Amino acid sequence: MAQPRITSERIDELPLLIAWLKRMQVDVIIDRVLGTPHGNWEGLSYGEVALVFVAYVLMCCTHFLNPMQEWAGKHLESLSQALGKPVRAADFTDDRLALLLSRLGDEQTHPETQIELALGQHLLYAYALPTETTRIDMTTVSVHHRPKTAGGLMQFGYSKDHRPDLRQFKQVLGTLDPVGIPLATAVVSGEQADDPQYLPMWERFVAVLGRTDFLTVGDCKLASLANRAQIHSGGGFYLTPLPLTGDTPTELNTWVLNPPSVPRPIRLPKQAPGEAPVGKGFEVPVECAWQNPDTSARVTWCERRLVVQSVSHAKRQQAGLHARLTKAESALRALKPSSTQVDLEKRVQALLMRHAVTDYLEISYLEHIERKKRYIGSGRPGPNRPSQVIETHTWKVKSKRRQAALRQFKRLAGWRIYVTNTPAPHLSLADAVNCYRQEWQPEHGFHRLKSGLLALTPLFLKDEHRIRGLLLLLGIALRALTLIEFVVRRELARSGETLKGLYSGNPNRTTAQPTAERVLKAFHDLTLYRHDSGSAVWYAVTTLTPLQHRILQLMQIPEAVYAPPSALIESG
Repeated sequence: MAQPRITSERIDELPLLIAWLKRMQVDVIIDRVLGTPHGNWEGLSYGEVALVFVAYVLMCCTHFLNPMQEWAGKHLESLSQALGKPVRAADFTDDRLALLLSRLGDEQTHPETQIELALGQHLLYAYALPTETTRIDMTTVSVHHRPKTAGGLMQFGYSKDHRPDLRQFKQVLGTLDPVGIPLATAVVSGEQADDPQYLPMWERFVAVLGRTDFLTVGDCKLASLANRAQIHSGGGFYLTPLPLTGDTPTELNTWVLNPPSVPRPIRLPKQAPGEAPVGKGFEVPVECAWQNPDTSARVTWCERRLVVQSVSHAKRQQAGLHARLTKAESALRALKPSSTQVDLEKRVQALLMRHAVTDYLEISYLEHIERKKRYIGSGRPGPNRPSQVIETHTWKVKSKRRQAALRQFKRLAGWRIYVTNTPAPHLSLADAVNCYRQEWQPEHGFHRLKSGLLALTPLFLKDEHRIRGLLLLLGIALRALTLIEFVVRRELARSGETLKGLYSGNPNRTTAQPTAERVLKAFHDLTLYRHDSGSAVWYAVTTLTPLQHRILQLMQIPEAVYAPPSALIESG
């Protein structure tokens, strides 16, 4: 009897990802918006190709189009099983993927807005997501592109990547607490300012959530008077720090040095009863007014100014100033004397500005005059030989710390003004501080998009429609990751248990806050085997571990996604 021919393909987390993305209705929503492909498009629909592409990105940590056809060719059995229909490697050629991205990023019809709206509303309903707090942030993505025409996405601007020599575009991200699930994304050209991007993103939140009475948190670019006024007039709430520009530094100094009320200690919810407060602060009510330049409509409202000091930030500021003063004083002592006071003053001022200690060092300049007698002419010196006195002037610098300025700096260290229109019963001073400390959530999303699992750069696409389409799919991939974290952590919290076995090298370590990356990694090394005896074909899958079984239960994914395609198939 002939030995059966055995082939295999690694499936790992692929069945789990396909099932998860189908539960998110990624394929259904994209097909609903884009419609049916034209007659020459055969095989999988737009939505199904997009769904598999997102799974490919999450598994392979790359968004490059060209390798996907080869990757799909190695997973045809598992893809066909997961999608419930035959799958060909030809469904994922780079030309077909490029056409899909162009359709998704079309600037005429803007399908990305419709897709994100439908996807966001479905996720809110299907997963019962909390909708009390949203966050908006943005970052820049530097590229080596050289546009052939003026305008477009790729422009020079202020680079958060510290690459002012490169063109860039900006990625705007709107997320939902508590784990930073994206509700909306946007792509704008790289030269645009951050301030005007907040209100359009807030309006997209309103469209997804279907209401306005939620809290929006952002950095100091959200704090423009126009943004605050329009969010307030629209029925929304905001929390943001004021930038230290204009009258704000003077206002802050006045309130801190002469507080209108006794500062209260601030404790975080998870602090132990005897643990020291993380800071202190007080509130000041302020009347605000703004007039719309287009309609001349006037908005007035009462705003809470939260004047807060962070103990840890104050210590960092004081330690930083001490280190800068020490370096500056050492550099001043090492300065070579100068022949003119003007030259020495220039060097000293440049040094003080470089170390940012101009206000904290008192500088004095000391002149040293050295006189030497010099004989005129040649010959031996004598009492009648003519001579002259040569004076040499050298200037040295001496520094002294300004103790009064240092004492004031110590009193002001760590203080910041936050503004909100949320009533105190709904957002106390301590709650506001704790809420703003969660600003890591969109930053974590940007890390995944720029250098983590989703790895946007390097970006080889040149067509801007395709770039927009790619960013939409990467945003969907980011939703899938954060949603996995939210669901698994919520279910663990409900049952009061932890997961063990997610950390390689430390199998006994447990966690109640697993990351999506570790959850997916737990399914590595799973293989689908195909046995062909000539008269029959049957399949087998690597047996799931208890950890894998538990993760599937937490995610409410049936274990049947890892079942063999069929127990027995007669070959013709």
